[in-house]
Amino acid sequence: MDQLSFADIFKKSFIAMGSKVEHYSALEIVMNLGFSFIIGLFIFYIYKKTFQGVLYQRSFNTSLITITMVITLIIMTIAGNLILSLGMVGALSIVRFRTPIKDPVDLVFIFWAISAGIANGVGYYNLSIIGSIVLSLALLFMARKEQTEHPYLLVVQSNNDIDDATLYAQIKQSVDNFRLKSKTINADYTEYTAEIRLKKEDTQFISDLHKNNTIIKATLISYSGDLAQV
Repeated sequence: MDQLSFADIFKKSFIAMGSKVEHYSALEIVMNLGFSFIIGLFIFYIYKKTFQGVLYQRSFNTSLITITMVITLIIMTIAGNLILSLGMVGALSIVRFRTPIKDPVDLVFIFWAISAGIANGVGYYNLSIIGSIVLSLALLFMARKEQTEHPYLLVVQSNNDIDDATLYAQIKQSVDNFRLKSKTINADYTEYTAEIRLKKEDTQFISDLHKNNTIIKATLISYSGDLAQV
């Protein structure tokens, strides 16, 4: 009797795994994609409900639904076929995504959509549903309280002869918090950029600043902590 070596055992196991193909019925395909679509809609709603950035992008939010469904299709395609899965990994590795993600929370939703798509692709609906509910509760809990302090960037252009302390005092009288970010001086004017917190969304102090002839221009910008978004 011929003895099998470790290489022969590994080779036969690899061939057996590669020849095993998972066949899905039309009903299973529709169910998996249907659950992914429902979970994707749920992620869509939670993202819109908890969004706290500067500019809401509906296209990004809509893509979360399609990501969930596409991942489900990929998992169903490679399930039970080792060779096909390795080929799929090689094919997907050549794809390069260069779209910048400015808000770290967006990455959380992307991974949430991917995880839900994987779970639905192998039929783990309970994992997908319960996990999505727990994640949504955590996100809603962290975003449940409206911000009592409203962060803004204040950009002021003034004549070069104005005293810094006088200008700062005028602004501090009308805001809760004042923090200077930058100061730029050129031949015509001096520009100040500061992070401020408004008192009950009252922006009347902008008009009051213009009453002083030393102020050339004052701009108030919604601020999310990233100057690149402004």
